[in-house]
Amino acid sequence: MKVEHAIADVELRYREREVRLKSLVDTGASTSLISRKLSEEMGSFIPLRKPYELKTADKEGKLRITGQCLVEVTFQNVDVPGRVLFDVAENLREDLDLVIGRPEIDKWEIIFTPEGLRPKKVPIEFEVI
Repeated sequence: MKVEHAIADVELRYREREVRLKSLVDTGASTSLISRKLSEEMGSFIPLRKPYELKTADKEGKLRITGQCLVEVTFQNVDVPGRVLFDVAENLREDLDLVIGRPEIDKWEIIFTPEGLRPKKVPIEFEVI
């Protein structure tokens, strides 16, 4: 799959702040991530008492997780119910501010189609089974 097939239009909202950006949708990511810079810009950075590191696919790669960010999300012009909790990475790639990982891919039922990414059901509905 080409990178351009894994890019989605996303809107983040927290209080009066709203940001539109492109996000990488990564089926190999075990968590969803936001850059520290963007989480602070949103005004929704929640620091962790004990930061930790996540291994990345790069041989020597590690991401430093220093907090969380709780925001409302619109994914590909579809509102996600409630709020979404992203892990805040201090050292996310400079050209990347948001990564949607496996938990949200599964929860939002994101499907990859020839026309691009989209939720399987619109509106997005959550189930407790």
